[in-house]
Parts: sequence; C-alpha cells; structure tokens
Amino acid sequence: MSRAIGVMLLVVAASVLGACNPYLTAQSAAPPGRVARLDPVDGFWSIKSYKVELSVGVALAVTCAEGGPCHDLTVVSDDPAIATVRPASLGTLQPSGIASQATASAVVIVGKAPGTTRLRLRSREGTRDIRVTIVAPPAVRPVLIGAKDPA
Repeated sequence: MSRAIGVMLLVVAASVLGACNPYLTAQSAAPPGRVARLDPVDGFWSIKSYKVELSVGVALAVTCAEGGPCHDLTVVSDDPAIATVRPASLGTLQPSGIASQATASAVVIVGKAPGTTRLRLRSREGTRDIRVTIVAPPAVRPVLIGAKDPA
C-alpha cells in the first residue's frame, strides 16, 4: 500500500513540476480581413501547447512569461519558408518578482506561405511547442469604377 502511495506522489510531483512552462500572450491584432490568433491547447493539468493561425504576410507579436518575462528566449521554426520568427522589443514593462518590472520578452511570428509547421520555444523557464497554420489571404474581387454591383 505504501509503495502505491509513493508512486502516486511521484506522478503528482512530476505533473506539477512539468506544468511550470512559460505562458504566451498575443500582443497584436490582425489587420482587417486577415487572421492572427494565438490559442492555448489545454492538457489535463494546464496548457499543453499553443496553436497559431496567421494569414500570409501578417505578423503576430507574442510575449513569454512565467512569474516575470522569460530569460534566454529562443524560438526556432521547423519550416522558415512557412513561418519565421524574429526577436522583438515591445517597449513595455511586465511585473518581475515582488516589486520590480522588466522589459517584456517577446517574439514576432510572420506568416510567409500557406501551410503548417511547428515552432519550438525554449527559455530558462521551460519549453513550449507552437503549432502554426498559415492561411492564404482572402481573394479580392476587382471593382470596376462605374460598373453596377451584381449583388
């Protein structure tokens, strides 16, 4: 019986420690007629990963935090032809520690071509995988000046 309790406590401790990965927050909005969204993918205990949907040519600013801004943040794209990532300085402060503030730790994700890829975020605070889907921009119907709208 005591061995079963010990195993259960080990599983709970591993789950709690594994849940200490950084949290991501979108800091920009999509331009009109385009898509730019960051959504969490929930797991049993907390957020398991994130997913991003972007239109081609759109950039999404994302901050990383876990009790304060992330340290030593790097993000790598599995396919830079679909989505690229650049470090960013947003010029905003976030709480850091009990009574101090620090510059937000951020990146910008840019949609390059339609398709899907994965971003791998690493920081001193932990790791996150981000599934990225880049969608083609909506088709634009040409408007002829002086022509009647068929609708």
